[in-house]
Amino acid sequence: MDLRHFKWYLLILLIASSSTTSLGRDLVAEKGVLDLREYKSDGEFIVRLDGEWEFYWNKMLHPYDFTSGKTPTPDLYGRVPSYWTNYQTDSLSIQKNGFATYRLILLLPEGMSRRMALDVPVFDSSYDLYVNDVYLGSNGVPGKTTAETVPQYKRNIFSIDTPSDSLSILINVSNFHHRKGGFWLPMKIGTYEKVSKAVSGVWVMEWATITLLLVFSLLFLFFYLMYRKDKLMGFFSLVIIGLAMRPLFTSNFLILDIINLKWIWIVRLEYLVLYFILTTWFWYIANLYPGKIIKRTSWIVTAIFSATAVLTLFLPVSVFSCFSFLVFASMIFLIGYGMLRNIKGMISGRTADYIYFFVFLMLSLGATHDMFVALGRPSISSGYVLTPAFVPFVIIQALMLIYRWIRAFDEKEKLHNDLEYMNRNLEMLVNERTQEIQSRREEIENQNRRIALQNRQMSETIQLKNKIFSVIAHDLRSPVVNILYMLNLLKEDENRDKYDLYANASIQYAQQVITLLENMLVWGRGQEEKIKYSPGHHDMADLILTNLSIIKESADKKEITMNFTQIGRSIAYFDKDLLDIIIRNLLSNAIKYTPRGGRISIVMKDRSRTGDGFLIKVCDNGVGMPPLKQKYLFTMPEMESTPGTENEKGTGIGLKLCHELIKINKGTIAVESKEGEGTCFTISLPEPV
Repeated sequence: MDLRHFKWYLLILLIASSSTTSLGRDLVAEKGVLDLREYKSDGEFIVRLDGEWEFYWNKMLHPYDFTSGKTPTPDLYGRVPSYWTNYQTDSLSIQKNGFATYRLILLLPEGMSRRMALDVPVFDSSYDLYVNDVYLGSNGVPGKTTAETVPQYKRNIFSIDTPSDSLSILINVSNFHHRKGGFWLPMKIGTYEKVSKAVSGVWVMEWATITLLLVFSLLFLFFYLMYRKDKLMGFFSLVIIGLAMRPLFTSNFLILDIINLKWIWIVRLEYLVLYFILTTWFWYIANLYPGKIIKRTSWIVTAIFSATAVLTLFLPVSVFSCFSFLVFASMIFLIGYGMLRNIKGMISGRTADYIYFFVFLMLSLGATHDMFVALGRPSISSGYVLTPAFVPFVIIQALMLIYRWIRAFDEKEKLHNDLEYMNRNLEMLVNERTQEIQSRREEIENQNRRIALQNRQMSETIQLKNKIFSVIAHDLRSPVVNILYMLNLLKEDENRDKYDLYANASIQYAQQVITLLENMLVWGRGQEEKIKYSPGHHDMADLILTNLSIIKESADKKEITMNFTQIGRSIAYFDKDLLDIIIRNLLSNAIKYTPRGGRISIVMKDRSRTGDGFLIKVCDNGVGMPPLKQKYLFTMPEMESTPGTENEKGTGIGLKLCHELIKINKGTIAVESKEGEGTCFTISLPEPV
């Protein structure tokens, strides 16, 4: 397929994707009744409770109000989901602050006896729930005044027994804290198994999305740290971090799985994350499509959102939540500007803009969807989708980044060949005119030496970049793919009993990614001589014990025994961050090359009384190494890694990195090993002068 056909194919694909419509919802409540008697299902089902609910403004009714005496008459039938400020009529004026009762009668299929469940999203800003005269639970404390009301955000699932063919759902809702009150996300009902599986699936996918985005953000941050001039990668990394944080404070409020936050801080952090995403996204667009307008707008947006962020920390929710119009206006401007530049690029024949246009179209649909969800529009499907819609963009951007670096390497190779050609011609010219330029020989020889030095530096740089790409292509991809595979396994019901196994495996793979990136970042700084040496008096025993706790799971997996012996005091003079990397790499190598059931010993000895400083020995009874490898272990030019006893992989950077970092700490590292018996690394740190 040539370039022209490829462009037309992309246009047809994006037009087809934009023309798709969401599935219709033919089960809608009418006049406070949702009839499911004719609903066809295979035994398990889940439906949304959308439509017209009975609405009683400024009334806090209870189930007995509908069974004793005169049945209350609803003020109106309100559309759900929707904020109650959308219910304005000529005879009823509804304010954002107040309280109300919602009621719905649900007619079930005949003979329905299965256990059911209600998936109840958050309300603004608290509620009590009753089903068939039974109080099921609440979110916060709904009251008739601000003092009586306690707002809360938490998604709940309530189990329901079905002794009859109908359900009466009654909800008391109060709002005295947010800018709008009532429903803004749909409620769902279904069989308990179906509802639980759906909610669990969403939970797993959101955590998987967060993990994936955080890994990619570290990848782009690594590229930016390696090449600081490419600010596009730096801002893109910040955008991804913001999008990864957003699901913590929306829809399922995953932050509550980590820490119990108050309602007001959940809302504040939601808005602060939004400001962060939009600010960094503006600067990303300004670097992707440079121009005076977008650059000035980015500075203005940065100033505005910085001010609103400060106000958000101190103002009540009912006030700072009105800043939403700034968020919506910024998103509309970004979408419009981005797609306009895409269209101009496509007209100019830039292939990359065809890809960006398709991606920006997906993001614009996701952003528009999220804006309508935030406004509580009943015609829009439930939940926020911008973060998962961003994942394909991240993957495409990663592929384009790798493509750009490959092209840069090709250009460097071409420059290298051109330079060699110039050198050959220069040498021929020198040979032909030796007699004429005898007086300038010394200057020409100096120039040749400088050129040779530049050639060696360029060759070393190219080799380093190639090794970095090799690590990224193999060692980074493998654990990320394994994490996604484990998370997908957790979605399956038959794997629930293996939750701990798969979760521990995912943690281990994630730790591999973090260790790899940490080594790569420190190695990269070392190549540019940017490693900072900040020594001080620290507790070496505490540092060793911390690393032992980190790698304990890996050691237990191979049934390896670890012993730590301290001789003398444990306070020494060293750079804590650099020694932390050294100890962790040596312990990881020991586990890697020690067979199952082996042992590792760590000895720490204070020799300050004799003036010999501090000594640390890390020994194992593993596979050992031949004498030739010991001799050139720290000085070999190539980065080689031998598979571990259980085929564990590595990059070859670890020991070279340890050697460089221990030299920065003014110390020495030595190795003693014998094949089949084990290896012992000895670190000596001098006394401070």
